[in-house]
Amino acid sequence: MQLLSTRRRRLATAAASVILVGAPLVGTVAAQAADTATGRVNTSGAPLKVRSAPTTDSGVVGTRADGARVTIVCQTYGQQVSGTYGTTKVWDKLKSGGFVSDAFVKTGSDGLVAPLCKGTTTPPPATGQSARVKATIAAAKGMLGKYPYSWGGGNYSGPTKGICCSPSGIDDRDTVGFDCSGFMEYVFHKGAGLRLSSTSRSQYSDGPRVSISQLRAGDMVFWSNSSRTASGIHHVALYIGDGKIAEANRVSGPDVRIRSFSKGESGVMPYVVRPIR
Repeated sequence: MQLLSTRRRRLATAAASVILVGAPLVGTVAAQAADTATGRVNTSGAPLKVRSAPTTDSGVVGTRADGARVTIVCQTYGQQVSGTYGTTKVWDKLKSGGFVSDAFVKTGSDGLVAPLCKGTTTPPPATGQSARVKATIAAAKGMLGKYPYSWGGGNYSGPTKGICCSPSGIDDRDTVGFDCSGFMEYVFHKGAGLRLSSTSRSQYSDGPRVSISQLRAGDMVFWSNSSRTASGIHHVALYIGDGKIAEANRVSGPDVRIRSFSKGESGVMPYVVRPIR
C-alpha cells in the first residue's frame, strides 16, 4: 500500500488552502439548538473578518483574533465557505454584531448549535450524485475481482505490471493489476476525465480537502500512520456511499474490492479529498 517506488516518487505535503466558493451546501442539518452558543476562532493565525451579512462580499465590520472565543446568538445560511473545519454554508451571528463563517469556528458540532436567525430558510435537500461521480463509481465497480493488487501497478489508462519491491519485499514486476493510488488514477480518469497524481500522498493534494464529517460519494479517503499526517499517508480508497469504499489492497480474496468503511478506522485522516466539484 505505501508508495515509495521510483515510478511513484512524487510526494506532496502542502497544507490545504482556504477556499471560498459560491455553490450551495448539500448536507444534513442538525436539529436547531435552543440557546446561544460559544465557539473558538481557528484560522491558523490570520484574523477572522466579521461581515455585515453572511457573504464574503459584504462589508467588514470587525475582526476576531485567531483563538478568540465568540458568543453566537443565532445561525443562518449564506455563501458557502471552505475553511479550517471543512465546507459549510452556515454563518454565525455574533453577540457583538456581524457574521462569521462557521467554517472557522470550533463549536463542538458539525451541525447547528444555536437558534436559526429570524427569516432563515433551510437549504434544499441533496439532489443526488452528479453524473461524473456516478461514472467514477461505475468505473471502480467495473474492475472488481478482475485484477490482483500489484505494487506500483495501474495508472489512468488501466492495469499495468507492477514494480519491485514492496516494503515486505514482494516483486510485482510480472503481476498486472493495481495498487491503491493506481486504482484511483484509473477510476477518476475513466469516470470523470481527471488526471490524478501517482501516489496516495500526492493525491491528498488532488482537490479541495473537506472534513470527513461531510464525507460523500466520490470523495477519496486516506489512511496514514499513527501520526495521521500527510507525510505518513500509505493508502487511499474511493468512498461510494452507504458506508462503503472501493479499493485496491493486498488482502485475502479479491484485491480490487468493495468493503464496509468506518470513519473510526485506525489511521483514517480527518479530511477527505473531493476531486469532483
